[in-house]
Amino acid sequence: MRRLTTGVAVVLIAALGVRGSTSHARPGPAKPAVDPDAMAALHKMGEFLRTQQAFAVQARGTTDDLLPSGQKIQYGVAVDLKVRRPDHMRMDIVGDRRTDHIYYDAKTFTVYSEKLNYFAAFAAPATLAELKGVLEKRYGFDLPLADLFYWGTDQDSSNQIHAATHVGVANIDGFMCDHYAFRQSDVDWELWIEQGGRPVPRKFVITTTTEKTKPQHSMVLNWDLTPKLEDHLFTFVAAPNVHQIAFQPVGGARKGVQP
Repeated sequence: MRRLTTGVAVVLIAALGVRGSTSHARPGPAKPAVDPDAMAALHKMGEFLRTQQAFAVQARGTTDDLLPSGQKIQYGVAVDLKVRRPDHMRMDIVGDRRTDHIYYDAKTFTVYSEKLNYFAAFAAPATLAELKGVLEKRYGFDLPLADLFYWGTDQDSSNQIHAATHVGVANIDGFMCDHYAFRQSDVDWELWIEQGGRPVPRKFVITTTTEKTKPQHSMVLNWDLTPKLEDHLFTFVAAPNVHQIAFQPVGGARKGVQP
């Protein structure tokens, strides 16, 4: 992109008959690898999200995978997330490879797999702030969009970022956003944050750099910060023909759940 831009500039200068200067300007100071303004925007976003006591997010995304032939393909997914702090969450995941529904009502965490017709549940901690650690450490269960709950706290991964920069401005579904790029040891990721008084993430792209094909996962997010969320949305009630299985702690025969 830089070579192309330079080439166009040379052509325009020649067409206009403008002579280039023979003086050599001193280069400005080198920008730091981690732009403090980019990090400040990231933390501002986290602070804003933590002030939202109730919100709903509809996300659509794609994830790269490989066929046995080695060809890279994409799978699609839609996630409908509803949160009522500090202790209620509902997540509906409909995708090419899974259709799952997740419920949390301050007492029980439940995953219902619609395609497989089973559900698994365990007695959950009392707050969302505690739930992520239990899911990851005890059950090896990754919660989609989990970073929305924790960015800007001691559970985020900002200390692992070794490059951060402001890329520019972009329009995401009609919302003007600042586009940022970040690097960690194993992933590159991009984030588009809405401008103005609602610094919510509108899009993100994660690239796994440690794999040869550099697979990507991306999502575009649509926010409702004033949803009406009733209690019954967060509690799972099993139909008579749905089978129950058990969550299996990490180290068991399967990761996460066990018949």
